[in-house]
Amino acid sequence: MKRVRVAVLMGGPSPERDVSLLTGRQIAAALDQTRYDVLPVEITVDGKWLLRPDLSLPAPAERPGIPASAATTALTTADGVRNPVPVSFEAAVEQERVDVAFIAMHGPYGEDGTVQGLLELLGLPYTGSGVLASALAMDKLRSRQLFAYHRIPVPMYLSVTSEDWQDHEAVHQRVAHQLGYPCVVKPNAVGSSIGVTLVRAPEELAHAIATALAYGPIVLIEEYVRGMELTCGIIDDPQTGHPIALPLIEVVPHAEFYDYQAKYAAGGSDHFVPARVSEALGQSATALALRAYQALGCEGMSRVDMIARGDQIVVLEINTIPGMTATSLLPDAAKAAGISFVQLLDRIVACALRRTSRRAPKPTSRASAS
Repeated sequence: MKRVRVAVLMGGPSPERDVSLLTGRQIAAALDQTRYDVLPVEITVDGKWLLRPDLSLPAPAERPGIPASAATTALTTADGVRNPVPVSFEAAVEQERVDVAFIAMHGPYGEDGTVQGLLELLGLPYTGSGVLASALAMDKLRSRQLFAYHRIPVPMYLSVTSEDWQDHEAVHQRVAHQLGYPCVVKPNAVGSSIGVTLVRAPEELAHAIATALAYGPIVLIEEYVRGMELTCGIIDDPQTGHPIALPLIEVVPHAEFYDYQAKYAAGGSDHFVPARVSEALGQSATALALRAYQALGCEGMSRVDMIARGDQIVVLEINTIPGMTATSLLPDAAKAAGISFVQLLDRIVACALRRTSRRAPKPTSRASAS
């Protein structure tokens, strides 16, 4: 049986580049070599696409993400046999050297519909959600507006643009009157808790907003919800396409909130699978996660992050390309459901190929379309 040719796309110019490289390497090394020809592709900060066959080898022992620079150096140094080779991805697709792209790019350019749009133009199947769902999930403000329409509870929040922030006093008053302190300030379209600040007092607000604005022109300021951190991984059935919720995970960060270190440093948090919640609360959280997933039109796989405040669940966000590092949550949830990491990757690839097979055929071939 012919092996499927999988290009694993990782890196890119996103602030989440370091985590993406670790995710991509773990995927490339774990894909079943008897079923797949693996083509690891690193997208550099300046947009070059490099063929990195060395990244399909088992990764050395690394502490992912902390400090990020050390992990990046280990992955991206080009010396000896690890010399990266520039690749024309479009030419590779046209020559039918790639059957499917496994997107392991987190954050802007990889998770926001950008690379998905490129792959649509190339007519190449890809893993995860499509252009619209990816863009909506990455945009916290737009996704929360859709959640409100579907009556999915979210934290109270304010959106502040760089223009709004020119009137500092007005923003301070809005926060004081509508949210109070402590509150959380975060960029609108970045993941991995990058640029997120827990603001305990009014005098800390200006620095937090300036930090978040460094990642984009819109900032969310939301109430600080105290409660149990929950996450629900969702994967589609490769046969039917129906979403399936994996066991809930309870996350206990070793910090005041679930920040970058808590997510990616070894020992930064404890994961309890299944979550230590009542049956009723667990069912409520799972149902809300599925509703949120379907409200945005997600496909393939995602992870829905929530907080249980007493007997109420609030949805924080959806990650359409969850991490696949040693500390990542989706593989943990799959394992609890009896799905190994290799099997999880098989299902994700199968879902990508199934979704493409349901689309109307393109009027032109890949080669003539270019």
